[in-house]
Order: sequence, then C-alpha cells, then structure tokens
Amino acid sequence: MVEVVREISWSELEEMLRTVPMKAPDAQGNTIFPYQTAPIELRRVDAEELNPTTFYLIKSHLEFQKQLREALLAKGYDTLQLKGGLEIVNDAGEQWRIIPPVVEVMHERIVHRNERGDISYDDKKTDVTVHIINDGAHRVYLARSLGIKPNVVHVTGISAETPFYALPNGWDDVKLFDATPKTMEEKKFYRRKDSYALYRDFSVLSVGAPRNTGDGTQVK
Repeated sequence: MVEVVREISWSELEEMLRTVPMKAPDAQGNTIFPYQTAPIELRRVDAEELNPTTFYLIKSHLEFQKQLREALLAKGYDTLQLKGGLEIVNDAGEQWRIIPPVVEVMHERIVHRNERGDISYDDKKTDVTVHIINDGAHRVYLARSLGIKPNVVHVTGISAETPFYALPNGWDDVKLFDATPKTMEEKKFYRRKDSYALYRDFSVLSVGAPRNTGDGTQVK
C-alpha cells in the first residue's frame, strides 16, 4: 500500500534539478552543477529513441517498478507518464520521492564500420547526438516492454566538460540479472577509469531511497 503525500509541480521539479551537483568538484575545488543553466523539458518520447547506458537491470527492481505503478495507477497516477514529481509514503512510514526518468542529450564521437553494407569507411569518426538514460532505466525498460511512450526529464546543452560517466549501448545489450554484476566490463561502457568524478549526485532530490524512516528520523 502506498499513499500520495504531495504532488511536485513541473516548475518546482525543474528548479530542484538545477541544484543537482557533480559528485566531485572541479580543479579549483568548486562544486559543479551540470544542469544549472541547461534547457530542461518534460517530454513524452518513444523508448526506442533512448539509449541505455547499462548492460544489466535487476529483476527485483523491475518487479518493484511494476508493482509500484499498479498501486499508483489505482490512485490516478502513472509512474511512466508523470507530469512532475510525487512524494509517497508506504506502510512502513517511509517517504519516497519519484520523478520521471532523466535523459541527457550528449554529443558523442563514434566510429563507422558499415557492417550492413558493402562500402568501407576505414573506421572514420563522426559526431552524433545521443539521448542517453541517466536515471530511471528500469521504468524506461518497463515502458518499452508495454509499448508505452514514457514522460522523461529531457536535458540538453550540458557542457562537454561534464559528460555522462558511461557511454551509450543498445537495448539488445541489456540483460536481466538477479544481482548486480561484479566487474566493470559486465556493467557498462565506462567513460573513464575515475568515472565516479562524472556522477551526478541525485541524492539532493531524495529519489531512489526512503527520505525518512517510520519514526521520522532521516536515513543516512
């Protein structure tokens, strides 16, 4: 059982997103806010237009998203087509915040290998625009399996100095696991060995974990 405590308007959510910092500061020790001046929109998209940045999803997490969606649909809210954010509380008194999946538009340099034609391009490089899933891959996977176009937070204009920490892959590369794989090679195409420095710290939004326990104390 879940109850909706509060609806978060799109305008409020947009301002919250602009406060998301990078996990690591810049060379001068200053906090970096990758979304601070970036254009941010709520968009309904086809899941096929989005690229995952993971080779795995967790079965139990996917099942949780299915059950949460069913519970909230009964109350008039679709977690795949949110128009802003929701704050909900469960039977244990834990309060959660849900926002649409976050998609970043990145400019990536790729190599052409024309495997479906008879012309060779000698591994020539070119720049392309890629819509990558930053947060909410389980819900996008669910939307894709149901043939639903999800609403996403669509972020453009991010500085090349703060690229996403993982490179895009295809949906055919994504497999369902019982537990998180052990090695980096099994998880993602990481952009750098120190990829942690490129992480966006969504903890400021209080999403992805309970905001407090049943007795009202803050979860550390």
